[in-house]
Amino acid sequence: MIHFIIGLLGIVNHEIWLDEAHHFLLAKDSGSISELFTNASYDGHPLLWNFLLFIVTRFTTEVFCMQVLNICMMSVCAYLFLRYAPFKRIISLLIVFGYFFIYEYHIISRNYALSVLLIAIVFILLSKPVKNHYLIVICLLLLSLTHLYSIIISSGLCLIFIYLNRENKTKYFYFFVLVVCLFILYSLKVPADHFLFKYDNDSFLSFKRIGKAFSIYLKGMLPFPDFTSAKVWNTNLIVAGSKTLGALISLLIFIIPLFIFKNSKLVLFFFYFTTLSICLFIYLSPIIVANRHCGFVFVILIFSFWLKKLLYPLPILENSFYNKTAFIVLLAHVLSGFYIFFMDLKNPFSNSKNIADFIKLNNLDSKEIYLSNLSSGPPVSAYLNKKIFYLETGQKNSFCKWNTWPFILNINQFHKNIFKQLNSDTSLLILNKSYLNENFKGEIENNTAPFKIILIQSFDDAMLPSENYNLYYILKN
Repeated sequence: MIHFIIGLLGIVNHEIWLDEAHHFLLAKDSGSISELFTNASYDGHPLLWNFLLFIVTRFTTEVFCMQVLNICMMSVCAYLFLRYAPFKRIISLLIVFGYFFIYEYHIISRNYALSVLLIAIVFILLSKPVKNHYLIVICLLLLSLTHLYSIIISSGLCLIFIYLNRENKTKYFYFFVLVVCLFILYSLKVPADHFLFKYDNDSFLSFKRIGKAFSIYLKGMLPFPDFTSAKVWNTNLIVAGSKTLGALISLLIFIIPLFIFKNSKLVLFFFYFTTLSICLFIYLSPIIVANRHCGFVFVILIFSFWLKKLLYPLPILENSFYNKTAFIVLLAHVLSGFYIFFMDLKNPFSNSKNIADFIKLNNLDSKEIYLSNLSSGPPVSAYLNKKIFYLETGQKNSFCKWNTWPFILNINQFHKNIFKQLNSDTSLLILNKSYLNENFKGEIENNTAPFKIILIQSFDDAMLPSENYNLYYILKN
């Protein structure tokens, strides 16, 4: 209950951002499941979370309902973990009130809470003296439909279960799930015209690409926000201080499980198969790594200890150096989680809700709304409950189309698209503040643009600079 109350307090004060809004709008503005599949083809995610949102948005268009759904799932997960996890109570408490469980997967509404909940259910079913393999298989299938990295976790568990059940027919159940996982993984390949591929120019032997991949161990196990930065969310204090030190610590974290699980070969396989597969995917793909992605390393390590208890029933983290280390690390997780939680309470996470409320309060929502750049648009669209005109695509839309190029307009392209698409004497223009370079900003402030632009209001105190906005009237000359 405490976990839920904390989550409720958090979401009441948390403005959804691009990733949350994008998936909510994908579901809301899809008229059918087949249309949802089509709209989500550039996302590279399984669609169970989107499917749940599709059901929710048949009844409501309020983003708050999505947020409530997410904290309910994460709070149920916390309850199940506290009741069934084979750890000392203080360790379990530190885990469920730590950085990922209390903030990153709790307050931010994505598919992560669903993933962790299903992993917990799988391990609870495995902990029972009499195993219901049908239920375990169903949960593994559902798990593989939540997130790309959950497919990897589900596959790793299936390989272990196939090995353990190699003398009986149960192995075929898990072989079936493994085939389904591989099929889902293959089906998630995004089209080649995704805009991220245009930024993927780093050599495969570059320190940047290798560092990006192996940083998941550091950022997952030591998710300490850089409190010295104005943009505190999705930062890491160690990496900000020294990338070299961060790389060395990440390597150390990578090696430590070799000693922890040295007598538990299947657990060792599970940890390194899953985390190295995630690492390899990040290395090969143009994905931008965020703390929430790295949290899977932490989740995998926690459930590796649970798996060790199931397969090799020996005391876990008791009367050892690892027990003290775990306590210190998990306590740091709790402090980091509540620090970023209170920063979210103190400041707008995104200014999307503030600008949408301002537009509605001043009865401006009936006007045509133009916006650039489009990646800052979905949360505004979600709170306005209205499609807006994205200057990059030349179309009205709500969610992002990830094959849009150019993804950010220069001044000349901006002028051209405004002239081409402006169809009323007075409209609203929303510009993401990080999009305003000095020349563009000066052009608007000095009124030298080829159309009249009048500043109405600035919204510039959000935790995400990419979701600070200027609101303008835009008038034809």
